[in-house]
Amino acid sequence: MNYKPRLLAPGPVEVPPQVLAATAQPMLHHRTDAFKSLFLDVRAKLAKLACVDNQDVLILAGSGTASFEAGLLASVPKGSKIIGINAGKFGERWVKLARHYGYNVIEITLEWGEAMPAEQLREVLAQHKDVAAVTTTHSETSTGVLHDIKALAQVIHDETPDALFMVDCVTSLSAAELKPLEWGLDAVFSGSQKGLMCPPGLAFVWLSERAWARAEQLNPSFYLDVRKERKAQREGQTAYTPAVSLILGLNVALDMLLDEGIEQVWARRERTNQAIITGANALGCQAYAKRISPAVAALRAPEGISAPDIVKGFAARGIRIAGGQDHAKPVLFRPSVLGYADAYDAITIVAALEDTLRDLKQDIAFGQGVAASLEFLSKA
Repeated sequence: MNYKPRLLAPGPVEVPPQVLAATAQPMLHHRTDAFKSLFLDVRAKLAKLACVDNQDVLILAGSGTASFEAGLLASVPKGSKIIGINAGKFGERWVKLARHYGYNVIEITLEWGEAMPAEQLREVLAQHKDVAAVTTTHSETSTGVLHDIKALAQVIHDETPDALFMVDCVTSLSAAELKPLEWGLDAVFSGSQKGLMCPPGLAFVWLSERAWARAEQLNPSFYLDVRKERKAQREGQTAYTPAVSLILGLNVALDMLLDEGIEQVWARRERTNQAIITGANALGCQAYAKRISPAVAALRAPEGISAPDIVKGFAARGIRIAGGQDHAKPVLFRPSVLGYADAYDAITIVAALEDTLRDLKQDIAFGQGVAASLEFLSKA
């Protein structure tokens, strides 16, 4: 049977047709008044979406990793001590990145699926009062965990008030509640290809005024120099050639999200993600994360079933989801409705999971998971 292709992974995600249409507009030269007007408008919308109204959210040509690298080098003095929270593949990446640049990294390693306990962080901070920064993910895509960033920020401010708190929000931006100013964050990093429903290729950096003030003994990137970018972007320009077509698409995506309302977007994505998890639970697949991110339904395969076989079963039905990584690969699979998706896409995921598990000789009744998801949605 031929199936319609569906992209239901936690990034890249399905992109709205109106966003794709915007990226196909005739090329706009980036050193014109027309681009300047567009760029300033997009930056203002992005700041509103990130709940940092009227502040600088810088747009770079690159992925989320580029944003983290740029922000780290632009605000943390070289050779400084950094505490890196490693609770999954991406927390691990930031530890590796910091070590690559010669920072003195104190690594906190958690079991995959666990969220960072605030009191455990407090104990580590008490032993390292000279720490310059703490790095973590907000939504750890590899495990489906949502760290309690608000609580962690409070502990950092209590124990080491001079330390910067730098947060990877690549999958949490526009998926989970995120209030950098209210919570006292110092850096937020994200990308275009997840909750912002755009193609890959744009990276976003927001730094607090405390972080901007750390201007001594830095080792900034040449191309990813956000201090250079800040000056240029305040004038509606970029230091180097921007990804013009992606910015045209981002403009449309931001309008869609802001028209819905950011708090409504958070609630919708939590609701649809939980609908997947509820249906999957009825099929014997439990949540992998102890504290669930609304950006991805990270699920354990039933006992005796290979998670890669489940991923293959989805692919055979035209649906691309994500599998587990590293040691979690045999047991973990990760569908998502983070992109251009709605509640019926969540139902589609559960229906495909039912069919796949029946193919794998599981005793699954028709509608067993779908009914649970529909019932949840009717009450949510």
